Amino acid sequence: MKKFSFILAALVCGASIASADFLSISGGVGIEQQKIDGYVKNGNTINYFGTHTPYGGNVGYLGLKDKNNPYVWIKLINPIPVIPNIKFQYTKYSSTGHSNYIAGNVKIFNDVNIPTAITDAGTKMDINSYDLTFFYEFHPVFADIEAGAGFDYWSGKTTITGTAGGLHKTWLDSSWSVVLPYLYGHIETMQIFGFSALATLKWAKAGENHHYDYLGALKYTMDVAGPVNPFVKVGYRYKEAYGVDGSNITKLRYKGFFAEIGAKF
Repeated sequence: MKKFSFILAALVCGASIASADFLSISGGVGIEQQKIDGYVKNGNTINYFGTHTPYGGNVGYLGLKDKNNPYVWIKLINPIPVIPNIKFQYTKYSSTGHSNYIAGNVKIFNDVNIPTAITDAGTKMDINSYDLTFFYEFHPVFADIEAGAGFDYWSGKTTITGTAGGLHKTWLDSSWSVVLPYLYGHIETMQIFGFSALATLKWAKAGENHHYDYLGALKYTMDVAGPVNPFVKVGYRYKEAYGVDGSNITKLRYKGFFAEIGAKF
């Protein structure tokens, strides 16, 4: 996966249509449904992340359960055309589970090695996502459009406690990290009675490695007096990271609905 950790050049956009008239700050906090899916494998040996796939032979699973976890974001729009705007988002991915069988000698993003076959296992995986986007704005009549590039830095930790070779102990308690770069696009329609629709795309592909992050939502902005414009948002998000390093492959997916409250200043 380290081969996938490259830096994408920022998009060069027309400054005349990307300018802003004033400095603005917006932000939001929400909770998202995170249905976990995917696998780690080495040749014919495979472990699924979730709970839905039965094991057999050298195929196992971590048994991680779907969870609801929080996120928070802030966006800064500056009035200088040549300087990109910035958005930062922190998302928590955290899940625990149980597995009857986990196959050994399989690596997660080629950084964390599951050393041996483990039975009756308790599992836990925590990921802190630090997502930074640089972008320019465009303002056609029908919508607000953003385009740019960024990266999502995942700081993860995986723990597996179970039985192997007659011993019950913690077999894996390891930290790992991965950088997920992307090209960025976002569109939000003009408001009709306070309602607008929006979509976000984060996309990158290098050889067999890829990173996809798709989001669609409906937003309602409240019409209140003063400089603050509060809003609520509901939608659906799909995120996938796929990394290949030799015979080791990791495919990790999160998907589900989300709800958010926020404001623009």
